Amino acid sequence: MWLIKHLLRPSLRQRSYWFSFLSSRNFSVEADESEAHWERPCEREVPKTIQEMSLMLGGKVDSPPDAKLLKVAIIGVPNSGKSTLINGLMRWRVCSVSSKVHTTRMNARAILNHGSKQLVFLDTPGIVTLDEVSRHGLERSCLTDAEKSLLSADMMAVVHDMSNHHTRNELHPKVLRLLALYPDIPSILILNKLDVLKSKRHLLDATRILTDGVVGGTVAQKAIETKDIKLDREILIRRALNKELKAEKQGGKTPPLINDAADFTKNEETLKTHRHLTEHEVIDIIKDRKGWPHFQEVFMISALKALGVDDLRNYLLSKAYSSPWLFSSKVVTDQNPEEIALLTVREKFLETFTKEIPYTVKFSIERWDVSESELMDIGVQVACKKQGLIKIIVGSEGLRIANITSEAEDELRRTFRTQVRLTINVVYDRSLKKKLY
Repeated sequence: MWLIKHLLRPSLRQRSYWFSFLSSRNFSVEADESEAHWERPCEREVPKTIQEMSLMLGGKVDSPPDAKLLKVAIIGVPNSGKSTLINGLMRWRVCSVSSKVHTTRMNARAILNHGSKQLVFLDTPGIVTLDEVSRHGLERSCLTDAEKSLLSADMMAVVHDMSNHHTRNELHPKVLRLLALYPDIPSILILNKLDVLKSKRHLLDATRILTDGVVGGTVAQKAIETKDIKLDREILIRRALNKELKAEKQGGKTPPLINDAADFTKNEETLKTHRHLTEHEVIDIIKDRKGWPHFQEVFMISALKALGVDDLRNYLLSKAYSSPWLFSSKVVTDQNPEEIALLTVREKFLETFTKEIPYTVKFSIERWDVSESELMDIGVQVACKKQGLIKIIVGSEGLRIANITSEAEDELRRTFRTQVRLTINVVYDRSLKKKLY
């Protein structure tokens, strides 16, 4: 319990060697006076109608002088915390989040402006298999959306769930496949959900395995003992890994599960050809691998608790390059407002119900009105293919659906930043087929 309590206290950040692992280098990003004109948070908004969205996205892009841009594809397996991370980076709830898998069902972009710099985050569905698409009634586009997002990305940010003890010590083969398919895209590793991690050793082991002991092209070297010197995050990681490896070597133990980075050199020439690899070549490269030795940086964060998110944001801003902006300074996201509402209601269904219920009902917009005072009056229909589901969803005296409505309404207010009145109508629709999406 000591560890968890102290992780949640930022004031102890500089006192604890353990917490030093969560802090990255101080990437200072400040807007000078000439850029002040482009800091206009009061004018930024999520469009409240499809018409507003069309006008906003189709309007002239007002790039500032010396404009800079960075497009970041956020990828990872389902429920690794990608959408929560984007909301934290944005400081704005623009993506639906849930503790259940497959909350995000299609690519969406969120736009962060800072001075003359614009970051475009590409939120992707969790990387899934054909079987998962069929089992959860997902759109078939989920199979390719993550890969499509990389076609326009300047950086690949791999979010890895450290709370899952079954998978924390290996990258998913589909993640490794994307890293091997697009080796020219700079990539970073984001170890997420450290607020629930109970052991420092787990973090060290996972970092060593997931990076093959290599960060930024440098293999962990013998630590140089120094005092009163502020160490950056990479040195701390490598020093800790080196000590662990040295201790294990002296004890006659072989470090578990780690791939020797030197073994990867046989595939280096293939990666350096700068051509699109065949699936066979990719399979050969990632075969029996658990990590990737080409991450430029490793960030250790808790997106839910906002630990380490500021450092990550500053790092990404420092990587922006000279380029016109993609979006107007007013744009926060390119998501359809009606889709935002449907995903928000679905998110609350995922949180409320277990098993298959959220995946076997169909959500649709029944009513959408915006008053002159910008009060949004939204009606969502939830169609069930079984009459028995209606009673379960509505609950005793309608309390369950009332709670869902209230929670979704609050989330929509946070997204649209205006007053929202939401109603949810649960109906039986016998015409629904087995596969709803």
